[in-house]
Amino acid sequence: MEKYPLLNRINSPADLKNMDAALMPELAREIRRFLVENVTETGGHLASNLGVVELSIALHRVFDTPKDHIIFDVGHQSYVHKLLTGRRDGFGTLRKPGGLSGFTRRAESEHDAFGAGHSSTAISAAVGFAEGDRISGNDAFSVAVVGDGAFTGGMVHEALNNCRGDLKLIVILNENEMSISKNTGAFANHIAKIRSSPSYMNTKSRTGSFLSGIPLVGEPMYAAVRDTKKFFKNMIFSSNYFEEMGLFYLGPANGNDYFAVERLLRAAKEKGESVILHLKTVKGKGYAPAEQNPREFHGIPPRGTPSVRNFSAEMGAWLTDAAEKDKNICAITASMAHSTGLSPFSKAHPRRFFDVGIAEEHAATFAAGLAAQGKKPFFAVYSSFLQRSYDSVIHDIGLQSLGVVLCVDRAGLASADGPTHHGILDVSFLSQVRDMRIYAPVTFASLRNALEEARLCHSPCAVRYPNCGEVNAEGFIPTDHPMIKTSFENGESCDALIITYGKIVTEAQKAADALNSQGIKTGIVLMEQIAPVCDLAPHIAPLLENCRCAVYLEEGVLGGGAGMMLFDELCRRYGAALNGKNRSVLAVRDPFVRGKLGESIYETAGISAKDTVREVEKLLSL
Repeated sequence: MEKYPLLNRINSPADLKNMDAALMPELAREIRRFLVENVTETGGHLASNLGVVELSIALHRVFDTPKDHIIFDVGHQSYVHKLLTGRRDGFGTLRKPGGLSGFTRRAESEHDAFGAGHSSTAISAAVGFAEGDRISGNDAFSVAVVGDGAFTGGMVHEALNNCRGDLKLIVILNENEMSISKNTGAFANHIAKIRSSPSYMNTKSRTGSFLSGIPLVGEPMYAAVRDTKKFFKNMIFSSNYFEEMGLFYLGPANGNDYFAVERLLRAAKEKGESVILHLKTVKGKGYAPAEQNPREFHGIPPRGTPSVRNFSAEMGAWLTDAAEKDKNICAITASMAHSTGLSPFSKAHPRRFFDVGIAEEHAATFAAGLAAQGKKPFFAVYSSFLQRSYDSVIHDIGLQSLGVVLCVDRAGLASADGPTHHGILDVSFLSQVRDMRIYAPVTFASLRNALEEARLCHSPCAVRYPNCGEVNAEGFIPTDHPMIKTSFENGESCDALIITYGKIVTEAQKAADALNSQGIKTGIVLMEQIAPVCDLAPHIAPLLENCRCAVYLEEGVLGGGAGMMLFDELCRRYGAALNGKNRSVLAVRDPFVRGKLGESIYETAGISAKDTVREVEKLLSL
């Protein structure tokens, strides 16, 4: 018996449109079975996609992609969209190098109108699409699918403020009361209170029809009533943010009732103006474990992935304990308490824990305000999301040299999630901030030491760490700097030095083993602090005196990276002593590098152990 008889008939949205509407609930059940079977194998965002099955089906029956533009905020909830647009057979490659992206990606399909990966961008993009179509005279709709968690991000409200009421724009507010962590903040509370009851909608519709039907004076009367906000507020409805913004509001409705969703989408399409459609869905719908624990099933690893204690958990544990003794410690997250390891802190110290919503820019300036008041804020944030805070880091933290600690999670290349989640720019942009100290621990002991140094520091600090367990750093010998270690004895000469930081030290170790086996004596310098370079250069220069060449291996961008800055500092201060030493920096040249089938992400980026061996051999041959 065929496993997915309805789903297997769909190779394009046209196939879906040709199916009987009565079959849609059964198709939804098939899709949920497919997602559970496949995503639990490959890993990925499961709960979010289980919640939007009916919505995704209805979108592709009501609208015509790629003529119409469906834009998914973040893009992690686009798996059903991918299934319905000809990518079913590729699902075994989901989030694998060279395979299907876990997010929407324009280069992957003409049906992916806009790429994504970060939150709160969809409405801005959809307004741009809609305005572009208006200017060109195109008769197309732009639809933004946005989770309620994204509405805690300021960019959503900036976009709504810029939205004309007469655009062919539909914003779908998918309310499931979860982003990655539980939604927080005033707007999340407002969404929970919005209730457009049937009596309200019917009264509003009947009033409009009745007044508009009165000859000559009807339309002006209806316009006057419509523009008098107190009319409906006082009689039936409490304040609705979206209507206050001049947008037509529909809902809330059951987003897991297929027929209701399709009916409302068609009604929104027929309005001929900008519409907010508010749907309430169940995250994890149809799969009991995900319904009961949507946070745990938001993103799941591939089957068979060993469970190891990671840096996020270790950071959270240290911070929770440290806050028992230091009553000035505060913890900040941008709606990611669980993922960044701050859940224990939130329970132990609720008065000093702040979840600001998906608002990284605000989080950084908020942290600066706390620091100015004598508190010690630790802002835990993914490296790729810290990019959104950069102006605040410069203007509000850096210029005032305030003692904020940035706990930079997910540092390094993101093989599964790809360019939107690479954590390879932070060293380059943070190292430009005066007085910024940057640590890159590879063991839990080093992490604790770095966090303690940062706690005691009165200037800005960043402690960056990868999404993995600790690296085996046995065999590294301390130097006269507590954050610089070597694989060789002090004063020992080498043919080559590999200077590195972060988890890519494992590639350096492989390269050193290969070179040593060829008779090329190779040592490793492991830096667990990488800025400011003016403090570090005096400790690195003596190590270079006893080698013939040096390669700086970096899992970060080349331009403005730690390797480039360190070598510049060394040449400026110790140029004469280092004459004749061939040196190079091996770093990521393409910040948007994407994995390739059959290669590790290090190989694709050109910073693997093999690349390092080749670079050393080239330098020694000069």
